[in-house]
Amino acid sequence: MSESWRTVRVAASEGISVDAADNLRVHTQWTEAEDRHDLSNHEAFVHEDIEVRTIGTEPTRGIEAYRASLHAMYAGIPDFRVVLDDQFATDDRVVCRWRATGTHDGDLFGVPASGRHIEYSGVSVWEFDHGKARRGWIFSDVPLLLNQLGRGAP
Repeated sequence: MSESWRTVRVAASEGISVDAADNLRVHTQWTEAEDRHDLSNHEAFVHEDIEVRTIGTEPTRGIEAYRASLHAMYAGIPDFRVVLDDQFATDDRVVCRWRATGTHDGDLFGVPASGRHIEYSGVSVWEFDHGKARRGWIFSDVPLLLNQLGRGAP
């Protein structure tokens, strides 16, 4: 864990306000950890009761359910990676435009491995509270992803 993140965590735990720059730093480090498929320290980035809403699915509630959803993605796309194309923040929000890439080498959403390279994009909005994400809304290009998986648009 980097020193800048430790500073944010200590400040937040002591009731010192966390600003937009701190939230951007946390979001970037969180994305980097997920790109390494390292979910072991997610308590540093998201609240235990995180709620994530993705278009077309039921909300994911709780850190363990969030981890499970990422493990499912990694199983289907072992080289899954997210590139942050743009991001900005306020004192309680981070908004990012991103691209996800990888190779469909495992079962994903009930679709058997195809070996196809996938690339799709989206926008995410994260609500931050005391230096960690509490809620998120993910708006991804699901029709494009399904097309690349060979399932066609819904």
